[in-house]
Amino acid sequence: MKNILLFLVLLFVVGCKDDSLFVKKYNSSNKPIYLKTISFKTDNYYLLDKVMRSFKKYGFEENNTSKYLIKLTSHYVINCKNPVVHALGADFNGYIGLEFYDGKNELYRIQKDFKSKVTNDMIDEIVKRLIRDMKLSPSR
Repeated sequence: MKNILLFLVLLFVVGCKDDSLFVKKYNSSNKPIYLKTISFKTDNYYLLDKVMRSFKKYGFEENNTSKYLIKLTSHYVINCKNPVVHALGADFNGYIGLEFYDGKNELYRIQKDFKSKVTNDMIDEIVKRLIRDMKLSPSR
């Protein structure tokens, strides 16, 4: 009986944690991409600073003339004007997304919903996943 109760408690705790990442890879190549610099584009400069710090931690530098681009998008439900959303409530407070481009070609997209606020760990998780999936490596 104790084991069943423990299992149900663990299932509840694990089931309530949402670590889902929504990923779409447009580039089918498995070759590594060597780059030193990345340019960034967004309308949320508060989050952009966090994203740029995360990329710098892995050896990438910002350069507005780089052919590689990261587009940061974010949405907060509180900014939503749809009355249905406010009446029914939402199971998340917003999302953060990164899109990776080589020139005008979108190669990768990743998005994560968040319930409370965007944390540095959340940003780092998204950046690490993008780097891993696209096999990005800072050129030397």
